[in-house]
Amino acid sequence: MQIARPMFRGALGRAGVFAFVFACLVPLFAPSLPNEVRSISVAGSFATPAAEPQGEPVERVRDVARAELVLGVQATPVATLEPAVVATPEPTAEPTPAPTPAPVVATLPPLPDPPTGGIVIASWYGPGFYGNRTACGQVYTPEIIGVAHRTLRCGTMLVIEYRGRAMTVPVIDRGPYIAGRTLDLSNATRLAMACPDLCTLSMRIAP
Repeated sequence: MQIARPMFRGALGRAGVFAFVFACLVPLFAPSLPNEVRSISVAGSFATPAAEPQGEPVERVRDVARAELVLGVQATPVATLEPAVVATPEPTAEPTPAPTPAPVVATLPPLPDPPTGGIVIASWYGPGFYGNRTACGQVYTPEIIGVAHRTLRCGTMLVIEYRGRAMTVPVIDRGPYIAGRTLDLSNATRLAMACPDLCTLSMRIAP
């Protein structure tokens, strides 16, 4: 075994030297290649021939905005909108307002003439009239004695009786203006006759 190892190593060394020499000598004896080398395109060998279009050539779309080329139909032209003319309404004459009718004042039928004698209804008047002049010209006061009658002359003397009391009083004013009433007593006359707000008494013209 010890003798075989040196022999194996020597054989390897000789083979390596022989391979080195052979590599150096091969370029010297190799035939010269031509200068031009044709390059082979791998992609070209597998490329399929382009299919030629049949019929009329298709026009390229150059302008996308041209709808007739893209859609293949005649595009409808866009109508230009003009500003609409608004007719101004003619001013119409305002109707003349109808005149407001005058308010109708309801007129009461005239009171019938009061009686000048007999059984009558009497009222009285006082506050609110003091200080004013009566229709016969006297100044109306709380102490004045007299009655108001619508038709008898001023100064006409009347005899009035109420529950056993009797007085002779002059006509000093006009009234009353309420239907159904014949006399308006002054405040002093009412107190002297002990007459309430409304009283039924007898009256007659003094002789």
